[in-house]
This record gives sequence, C-alpha cells and structure tokens, in this order.
Amino acid sequence: MMREGLSPVPAMAGLLDGLGDAELSALARHFAARPLQPPGPARDAAQAARGAALSQRAHCGSCHLPDYAGREQIPRLAGQREDYLLKSLRDFAAGRTAGRDKLMSSALVGLSDADLRDLAHHLAHHRVTTPPR
Repeated sequence: MMREGLSPVPAMAGLLDGLGDAELSALARHFAARPLQPPGPARDAAQAARGAALSQRAHCGSCHLPDYAGREQIPRLAGQREDYLLKSLRDFAAGRTAGRDKLMSSALVGLSDADLRDLAHHLAHHRVTTPPR
C-alpha cells in the first residue's frame, strides 16, 4: 500500500520505490522475525481494561485473531507502538485510509478519541501468544 501510494507514510516516501513483491516479502519476513521492543509508556491497568472491552465490542480479534497476532494480509496489532496504533486508528476512524478495506472504519464507528487512545494502549501492551504467521 505504501509502495503504490495508497497508504502514504511521509517517513517512508521513496524508500520502497522500485522494489518488487519478492523484495517487499523479504523485508516483511526480516522485520517480522525481529523481537518486539518493549512498549513506551508503562501499562495503565484501568486504561488497558477499557481498551480490552472496546476491542471486544469492535470485534478486533475476529480479523486480527484473538491474541491480535495478525495473519496473512491482516497486520499484527499486539505489541505495536502505541503512537503508531493511535495514528492508524484515528486515520481509519476519520476515513483517511484511501484504497483500504472499509471494515476497519466500520468497526470504529461511534468510538471517541479517548476510546481510540484506550484501544491503542491495550493493543500496545498486549503480548502475542502464538508464533508469527
């Protein structure tokens, strides 16, 4: 999506130009095999609990798997950087994800910005329990 310009990420601009699918797959495998870095801010139990309830309500585990490990073309959410998750959730909620499936936007309907912060916090501090796919 970044290479095709459908998911613009300014920090990645130009870095993927000219790479083929095999090269992108090799990069994905490389980064998927790296150990997760510890999350940024300390886990807040109340915020994480609110986020866990929201993830159940939004059925995040239906596509991203119950432990949020992701699969195939569906990304891992567990252990991602909280700021990255929050930006992504805000973009999906605001419809700023051209060329992407609208299912994510639908799942976030009615969630406030505080809800998105709680959800991002929960996902950032959630640990994957299954091996990478």
